[in-house]
Amino acid sequence: MSSTPKLTGPVPRRRLGIIRLMVILVFGVIAVRLVMVQGLSGSRYSSIGASEVTSTVQVPAVRGGIFDRDGAVLATSVPRTTIVADPFLIKDPNVEAAALSPALGLPVRTLRKDLTEHSGFVYLAHKVGNAEANRVGKLNLVGINLLPDSQRVDPAGQLASPVVGGVGAAGTGQAGLEYQYNGLLGGQSATERIERSPSGVALPGQTTQLSPSSPGTSIELTLDEPLQYVAEQALGTEIVTSHAKSGSVIVMDTHTGDILAMANLVADPTTGQAVEAASNLALTQVYEPGSVFKLAPFSAALQDGIITPGQVLTVPNSLNIGNWVFHDAESHPTEQLSATQILAQSSNIGTIEIAQRLGKTRLAKQIQALGFGQPTGLDYPAESDGLVKSNPQTWTGSDIGSTPIGQDDAVTVQQVLDMVNTVATGGRFVPPRLVQATLADDGTLTRTPGHATHRALSKQVASELTTMMEQVVQDGTAVAAGVPGYTVAGKTGTAQIPDPVHGGYIPGAYMATFAGFAPAENPALSTIVVLNRPQPIYGGIVAAPVFSEVMQYALHRYDIPTSPGGGTTGGSPSTVAFPPPPSVAAGTPPAGTTAPAGAAATTTPKTKETAAPKTAGTINAAVRRATERP
Repeated sequence: MSSTPKLTGPVPRRRLGIIRLMVILVFGVIAVRLVMVQGLSGSRYSSIGASEVTSTVQVPAVRGGIFDRDGAVLATSVPRTTIVADPFLIKDPNVEAAALSPALGLPVRTLRKDLTEHSGFVYLAHKVGNAEANRVGKLNLVGINLLPDSQRVDPAGQLASPVVGGVGAAGTGQAGLEYQYNGLLGGQSATERIERSPSGVALPGQTTQLSPSSPGTSIELTLDEPLQYVAEQALGTEIVTSHAKSGSVIVMDTHTGDILAMANLVADPTTGQAVEAASNLALTQVYEPGSVFKLAPFSAALQDGIITPGQVLTVPNSLNIGNWVFHDAESHPTEQLSATQILAQSSNIGTIEIAQRLGKTRLAKQIQALGFGQPTGLDYPAESDGLVKSNPQTWTGSDIGSTPIGQDDAVTVQQVLDMVNTVATGGRFVPPRLVQATLADDGTLTRTPGHATHRALSKQVASELTTMMEQVVQDGTAVAAGVPGYTVAGKTGTAQIPDPVHGGYIPGAYMATFAGFAPAENPALSTIVVLNRPQPIYGGIVAAPVFSEVMQYALHRYDIPTSPGGGTTGGSPSTVAFPPPPSVAAGTPPAGTTAPAGAAATTTPKTKETAAPKTAGTINAAVRRATERP
C-alpha cells in the first residue's frame, strides 16, 4: 500500500519557499501595475478606451442666404435628409430593398447591392426631400437610419449663378460670392461627441453637444433679379442669333457703383443654346477692348488741352509706326475730321494722331487713373487686374499706335464699364459694388460701405466727352444703341482676338463691345455689352441692340425721367415685347415698373471703328496668353 511522499529535508522546503516567493513577486508586480493603470494612469487609459467608441464631429450651421437688393432669394439652404444603412444589422436585404425602392425611387438591384456591402455604414440616398424621408421613416426598417442634412438651392434656377457661385458636397463655398463670403455665410459649426457601435453606427441617445452652432449671416446683393433676368434673356438671344461663343452684360448705378445686373452666358457646344457660364467672365477673363478704349487717350487729350471737340485733324488712310502699318477698317482718302467725328466714326488713325500729340507718359498715366491694371475693389475670387502697359519706359516703338486703339491691352469687362461710368459721373471714378448689406440671424441689417472715389477727369472734360459720345449713337457707329425717349452716350469696340499659339491674331475672331449710359443729360445707369466671336463682328451691330433692350427696360423700371424733348436717337425704334422676370407672372410688370415701349434701333451703323490688324509683328506674349478665352 503506497502513501503520499512528504517534503522533508532542506532541499524540498527551499523549493517551496522559492515558489512562494515567486508567487508573491508576481502578485506584487500585478498589484503595482494595477495601481499604475487604475490610479496613476487611469485617466489616460480611460481616454484611450473612450476614443474607441466615441468621436467628436463638427455639425455645420444653417448657412446664410443670398438675396437680391429687394430681398428676392438667389440662394438658400433647405432641410434635407440623407438615408444610410448598416448592412450588418440587416437580416433580409431583398425584403428591405424591395420596401425601400418605391420610397426612394431607386432600383431594387441598386439598393440590394448597397445593403449587402461588407460595411457598417453605407449611403443609400443623399439630400432627399421631406416626402421621401417620411416614406422611409414609416417603414421602420432595421438598420436604416435618417440623418439630418441641408441642400443649397436657387429658387430662380441658374439665374446669376456665375456671380453667386456654388457650394460643394460638404456645404462650403466653392466659387463666386459663396466662396468669397464663406466665412460669413457658413456661420459657426456645432461640436458634438457621438458614441458609435463597432460597426460605426451612432448609438441612439449617446450624442452630447459640446458647443452650439451659430447660424450663418446672409448677404444682400446690389443685383436686381428682374433686371438680371432681362439682361440674361437679351444676351442669350443675341448669342444664339449671332452664333457668339459667349457674352457678358453689366448694368451699374452710375452714381453709387451698385451692380444691378451682371450676366455671363456661353453657347452650349452641343445645342447652340445660351447657358450660364461656369465662371464670372466679366471679372475673371480679360480681352483686348478695341475702339472703346479710345476714351482713354481722348479724355487725357481733352484734359490737357491738346485737342478740343471741334478741332480738325488731317486723317490719312494709314500710318507707319515702328515698322508697323496701322490703318482704318475701311480704306479712304485723306480726310479732314474733327475730334468729335474721329470718335464718332471710331477712326484708328485719327486716334493714334491724338495719342502721338499726347505722348506715352501722359497716356499711361491716364490709363491708370481710369482704373486699368488695378483691382476694382470687389475682391471677387479669381478676379483679374488686367494687363496694361502702365510703365511707358517699357513701351516699344509701335505701342503708341496699338495701345490707344485698344490693342495690346488686356482688360476685364468691368474695367471698361468703370471707365465709361467715369464720364457719366462727371469725371469721378466710382468703384463698383456687389454686396450692399449683411443680414444677421436676429434680423440686424448692416449696410456695406462703398469704396472711396477719386476724380479722374474734370467736369468740363466729362461734359465734352459726353457730347462727343452722343454722336456715336446719333449718327456714328452705334445708332442701334438708341433708346426711345432718351439721349444715349456711348462707344463701340470691335477687336481681334490674339492667337496664343501662333502669335498675331486669330483670323475672323473678334470681340464686339458697346458701353454707354443714359440719360446723357443726367446719367443714371451705365451699361456694357460684350460678345465673343459673333457674326457679324461689329459692336455697333450685335452689342448695341442688346444695350438698347436692357437699358430701355432698366430706365423704365427705375422710373428715370426721359430726356428733354424726348431725347435723340439714331434709328427708328420698333416695339419689343419684354419677357416677364421669373418672380413675376406673365404679362404683369414688376412692382413699381412701367411696361417699356419701343426698342433698339435697327439702322445699320458705320463700320470705320473696327480694330484694324497690324500688318506685321505680334503682340506681347503675356497679353496674348491673358486675352485668349477657351
